[in-house]
Amino acid sequence: MLNLSLRPFEVEDAPAVNGLCRNVWWPQRSLEGWRWLVAGPPGAREGEDAGPPGWVCERDGQVLGFLGNFVQRFQRGEMVVRGATGHTFVVDPAARGAGRLLLRALAEQQDRFAIYLFNANAVSAGHYRHYGLHPWPTPYDRVKYVWRLDLPAVIGERLNWKLAGLKEFQGVREAGERFLDPRLLTGAVTAPAPGVRLLSRAEVDGRFDGLWRRLMASGRFMAARDSASLGWRMDDPDLTRAPILLGYEAQGRLTGYLLAYFAKQTEIEHTSLDIIDLVAEAGHEMDAVPALVNTLTANARALGAVRVRLQTVAPRLDGLLKDLPGARRVITHGHCHARFAEGLDSAIPTAWEATPYDGDYSFCLRPPPLDALKVA
Repeated sequence: MLNLSLRPFEVEDAPAVNGLCRNVWWPQRSLEGWRWLVAGPPGAREGEDAGPPGWVCERDGQVLGFLGNFVQRFQRGEMVVRGATGHTFVVDPAARGAGRLLLRALAEQQDRFAIYLFNANAVSAGHYRHYGLHPWPTPYDRVKYVWRLDLPAVIGERLNWKLAGLKEFQGVREAGERFLDPRLLTGAVTAPAPGVRLLSRAEVDGRFDGLWRRLMASGRFMAARDSASLGWRMDDPDLTRAPILLGYEAQGRLTGYLLAYFAKQTEIEHTSLDIIDLVAEAGHEMDAVPALVNTLTANARALGAVRVRLQTVAPRLDGLLKDLPGARRVITHGHCHARFAEGLDSAIPTAWEATPYDGDYSFCLRPPPLDALKVA
């Protein structure tokens, strides 16, 4: 940690942080995208306890490490609290000790019901326990779901990864994008299951507020999913294609929905559809969740994706997914870690039904670079 200093992230640091991201094949954001992310969802950053949007670690004015701090409102009934997830944890290998400084700053925040990371890799996961972050919810911290819809394409992608490991890193990147499917520009959802409807951004309105109120009335503990919070999430200025938003309607009202983003994490990967959120009212879940997921998987190839993924799974959702057609329940390293505030009601960690929406997946996915298709 010799000569390293820590300070809050500012938007002016974005070019330096993007440089760190590029070195590790992590998605980069535009300046407008960083401003959007720093502003955060409605109500999350209001007040003195909002905290910084992240931290940078520097030496002699050079940014050598970054850890983002995404703050959200959570609610159960009338109780409103804030939680914070770390994101975009990148450190220059020459900055020994920077990672510890950054993690300590994240973990020691006050006025948070929880500090958590839902996107840990196998290496970083082993370090979190030193900062009071432990696997949660066990054993579901190790569970992910994937639907492989084009097996030959997935095998070809893996071969490319193996070849990339044998080549100069920079040379692989300079070779340009591979596996861009033209259907990313033209594909549409044409075969919805009964009760399912494709919704536009303009339809994120009072019907979602109604669903949110009913979820709260039922005693669920969740990150804010009112129309303003969900709409903010969908307005990420760095998205190249609108997310897929599927609504499930029963008894004349919206009773559940699925939100999925297009992601092409590197130049040598195919496009995936990542389920960011999957929520339904109690009493409608047995019908809504299968209908929503089956609609997405049935239309994903026509939309230009070779797989569908769900990267964070709570017990309730796991029980609804494990028997769906084509679902692969994958056991990985522990990728979800959390640290709960001292004195917190013990019912809260159990009641929290986390999805990728609660973590960093939506804004840390790399959108497919559709401009490359338009030029071609």
